Amino acid sequence: MTVLPPLRFSVCVETIFSHIPFEQRLEHVMDQGFTAFEFWHRDGKDMNITLALKMALNLDVCAFVGSKASLVDPNQRSLFIDDITRAAGLAVDLSCANLIVHTGTAIPNMPRTRQRESIIEGLREVAPIAADADVQIVLEPLNRIDYPQTFLVSSDEGFDIIRAVDHPNVRLLFNIYHQQINEGNLSMRLSNNLDLIGHIHVADVPGRHEPGTGEINYEHIFGLLRECKYQGYVGLEYVPLVDAAASLRAVRALSQ
Repeated sequence: MTVLPPLRFSVCVETIFSHIPFEQRLEHVMDQGFTAFEFWHRDGKDMNITLALKMALNLDVCAFVGSKASLVDPNQRSLFIDDITRAAGLAVDLSCANLIVHTGTAIPNMPRTRQRESIIEGLREVAPIAADADVQIVLEPLNRIDYPQTFLVSSDEGFDIIRAVDHPNVRLLFNIYHQQINEGNLSMRLSNNLDLIGHIHVADVPGRHEPGTGEINYEHIFGLLRECKYQGYVGLEYVPLVDAAASLRAVRALSQ
């Protein structure tokens, strides 16, 4: 019987251990036996301290948000490129694997096709920057309930955008929580497009709580990812219903 390799988990310290100071959260990640973490924005965080702690605790930085600029708005292109350039430099310092980006709010009265073209153009422009830094840009669709004005909600459209960009350093962030709300049919979308997925986020529906507390069959999803030999990280981006450490132990057990 073939023994499948375990999944590689990354703890999102914005939603887990969020009740304690940022730097202390990294120690809790290590204490629970996890080897990677991710965060959202760099604002208000001392990246020099983060780097020192990452090295002292022997942790990997999996991902952080590369830019808040809108991809659908061509007028924000320069800001987006500047943001990614700076973020890529920090990613090199942190040995970070992924920079997360979003499309931004849909622009009224601008044809949807033009907004989509702007996304593709923007991602193509920053792809060489990502390649030089040996980092992936991961584009994340959001759900239409929590983010009703966002442009990109469909993973199917997201995969089409990634194919159009056609660069190995630009991939999709498949957020299982968002896509269960938007589309469902998770197993097919994951297995058919795994080569286009650079990162995965997990949380259950409803409530965005830990896997195993809602309607998604995470035992099946985790097993599928292992069977498909998914090599990327699975980001634990959920709001725990119980003690954070206990929730992490439960999620790990669910994946085995």
